Amino acid sequence: MKKSLSLILLFLLISVFSYANENMVKGNKQYQKNNFDKAIEYYEKAKESDTNNALINYNLANAYYRKGEYDKAIETYKVVLNNTQDTNLKSVTLYNMGNTAYRNQDSKLALDYYKECLKLNSSDMYAKHNIEFLQQEQQQNKDNKNDKNNKDNKDNKNNQQQNDQNKDNNENKDNKDKQDQNKNQNQDDKDKKDNKDNKDNKDKEQQDNKDNDKNNNEQNKQQNKDDKQDNKDKQKQNPNQHLLDYFDKQDKQNHDNAKDGKTIQRVGRSGKIW
Repeated sequence: MKKSLSLILLFLLISVFSYANENMVKGNKQYQKNNFDKAIEYYEKAKESDTNNALINYNLANAYYRKGEYDKAIETYKVVLNNTQDTNLKSVTLYNMGNTAYRNQDSKLALDYYKECLKLNSSDMYAKHNIEFLQQEQQQNKDNKNDKNNKDNKDNKNNQQQNDQNKDNNENKDNKDKQDQNKNQNQDDKDKKDNKDNKDNKDKEQQDNKDNDKNNNEQNKQQNKDDKQDNKDKQKQNPNQHLLDYFDKQDKQNHDNAKDGKTIQRVGRSGKIW
């Protein structure tokens, strides 16, 4: 409906200034047939004789908009605003710029254009409607963003708690492992100490045995020495004692032989047989 109103206004202006450019008329016809490439071609030719003409640039911007070339449409609408003092034309141009910005995925810029349009024409119901729509959309996006942030914060908090829990578990595990390691180390130290004690005891036992053997050997040596000394002393006291013992033994044998009628052996003191 707004486009129809704009075209009616445009044609009324064209009818007044129809002498200005024949290409303008040809461009309008192609525009109405939705031949936007052709319409743009005629509007560009029309600009050759009047570059800053607000009406030509307005129709050219509309053709760019319908073709989907939104950046070119915005730039051409700006030419219109800079080259007209007509409040109605400015209002309609700002409204179309709002539509173009919205199509170009720039809702904030679109809202600004609609507000500027409404300042020039407070009765523009389409501008009011679009303003309310975009404000609700922005609020919804804000709420969604807050919800997402809250969810992210909650997820981050849960992740942090999980990380803290994992950290605690790891620390507990590390402490337990350390305790087990210390326990094993203590056990190893104890085993080493026991082994050392056993070795020391064994060494001590061996040393004691060695000392005992040495003492026994020394005692035996001493005893032998003492025995030898006793024998030596005895021999000194009676050097012929062994001969006497031999004679006693021989006398006993002779006595026994006499009983049996055997020859009696006489042994001299030198030990020879007579």
